[in-house]
Amino acid sequence: MNSKSVELFLIFAYFIFLFSPSLYSADLFEYEEGVHYARLEVPIGTSNPEKIEVTEYFSYGCPHCFRFEPLISQWKSQLSSDVIFNRTPAIWNVPGYQMFARTYYTLEALDYLSKLHLPLFKTIHNNKRRLNDLEAIAEFVSEYGVDAETFLRTYNDSFGVTAKYQRAVARQKIYGARGVPALIVNGKYRIEGSMVGNSNLGMLQVADFLIEKERGLLAR
Repeated sequence: MNSKSVELFLIFAYFIFLFSPSLYSADLFEYEEGVHYARLEVPIGTSNPEKIEVTEYFSYGCPHCFRFEPLISQWKSQLSSDVIFNRTPAIWNVPGYQMFARTYYTLEALDYLSKLHLPLFKTIHNNKRRLNDLEAIAEFVSEYGVDAETFLRTYNDSFGVTAKYQRAVARQKIYGARGVPALIVNGKYRIEGSMVGNSNLGMLQVADFLIEKERGLLAR
């Protein structure tokens, strides 16, 4: 089975699980704090306290994040209106991660993020193109209609990009994640692959459980 077939199988399996009431019960899937997810030592404020926020902590340089992308994209498209989904790039001392994080916020500032999010992943991991310096990134984005000079100026000089980058640095210290991808649910809980047998599907199942948990608290 090729990688595309595996991705499609995982997505199909997840949605069979999600929409099968006989399979999805609190008794059968009662996940345990400290085992399947961790409570953050310091809660992080969310953008809307009346909604439930799920944050994917990721990096374009991470092959595991790339494999997670088809599944989480399908999952987030099915979220209820009371759930907000967003992303935060990891800014670790790993080759490329800091540059990819700033690129993420630069593309967001230029309103090209939705157009280039998946192509950037595919270019790095499917096409094996070496986007290992800023000039290579600028050349890549120019192929999708982004003016290279505007990209570089925004990347280097934008106050908004710098502010979001710095906030991401502060958040990741609170996240305390040892790997990516990870999920942060409502600024309270962290889910990592290692907590669920390195299963991407398992991470989403725990996220669903925590969303329901938070939904119950909001209803009180």
